[in-house]
Amino acid sequence: MSQIFLEVRNLVKIFGKLTAVDDVSFKVEQGEVVTLLGPSGCGKTTTLRMVAGFEKPNAGEVEIAGRVVVSTHRRIHVPPERRDIGMVFQSYAIWPHMTVFDNVAFPLKVRGTHRREIKERVERTLDLVGLSNFSDRPAILLSGGQQQRVSLARALVYSPSILLLDEPLSNLDAKLREQMRIELKRLQQQLGFTVLFVTHDQIEAMSLSTRLAVMNRGHIEQLGPPQEIYERPQTPFVEDFLGRILRFRGTVTDRQQDYNLVEFDGLKNIQLRVTDGAEQTPVGKKVMVAIRPEDVRVERDDAAGRGNVIPCNVENVLPLGREYELVLRVADRLCTI
Repeated sequence: MSQIFLEVRNLVKIFGKLTAVDDVSFKVEQGEVVTLLGPSGCGKTTTLRMVAGFEKPNAGEVEIAGRVVVSTHRRIHVPPERRDIGMVFQSYAIWPHMTVFDNVAFPLKVRGTHRREIKERVERTLDLVGLSNFSDRPAILLSGGQQQRVSLARALVYSPSILLLDEPLSNLDAKLREQMRIELKRLQQQLGFTVLFVTHDQIEAMSLSTRLAVMNRGHIEQLGPPQEIYERPQTPFVEDFLGRILRFRGTVTDRQQDYNLVEFDGLKNIQLRVTDGAEQTPVGKKVMVAIRPEDVRVERDDAAGRGNVIPCNVENVLPLGREYELVLRVADRLCTI
C-alpha cells in the first residue's frame, strides 16, 4: 500500500485583491514525482513556496511525512529549516566565494554533522551528480549546468524527506536542459526520493512526472498521469496547454454502438467517426471535436469514399530540423500541424 508523503489541503494565498492560490489540494505518495504545471502567474510557485514555508497561506494545511507543518486554523507554521525539505531554485543560489565541496557541505555543517561524516556524504553526493572531480574548484568557475548540479547535490546531501524543485532547468540552454532532465530522472529512479516539481515546460512535466497537476488562475484544472491528461483533457485550458490542438465545430448526425458521426460546420457532406463519448451524445447535438496533430496524416491522393478524411490544401511547409510544420487550409480557416 502506497504511503502519502505530502498532503496539501485547501491552500489559499491572497496578495491584495489577487487570489494567487485558490483552494488547492493534492497528495504526493512516497517516491512519486508530482509536477505543478502551468503558465506564469497560475499559482504553481506560490503553492510550492507555501509547502516550503517561504510563504504563509491565508487558509489551508500542509502535512509532510505525517507531520502537520502548516495549519491556519490551528495556527501552526513550522519554519522552512525545520521541515526536512530539500529545495532547488530557478537561480542556482550557490555561494560564489566557496568551493564546490563547501557549497554542498553547508547544509550538513549548519546541522552540526561530524566532519568525517560530512566528507563521506559530500563525496558520495558529488559522485552521484558527476562532480567528484570538481570538489576543490571555486563554484563560480563552473558552467551553468555544473552549477545546477551543485545546487541539486546540496539539496540531496542531507537526505531530505522531500525534494522541492522550482523551475530548476529554466536558466539552462536547450541542450543542457535536456541533459539535466535525463540526469534528474536517473537520480530520482536510482535514489527513489519524493519530488514536488514546478515547471511551465511541458516536455519536462511529461517526461519526469508520475502525475502532474495542470494549474490555471490559482486552481488545479486536472490532476493525473501525464499521458492520461494529454490524451483525455477535461477542460479546454488543459487541452490547449498540453500541446497543439485542432478544433472543429459540428453536429452529431448519427449515433452507432461505438462511435458518433459528426458533420463539421462549413464542411457539408464530410463526416468523421468520433468514438469518445459516443453513448452520451444525442443526434442533433452541437459538439466540438478536438484532434491532436500527431493523429493527422496528410496524403496527396484523392481519398474520396474513405472514412475520416477532411479535404484541405497545403498552404505552407516550415522545416523544423527533424520535423516539418504544415499550414493547411480547411475550407475558410488555416490549421497548423
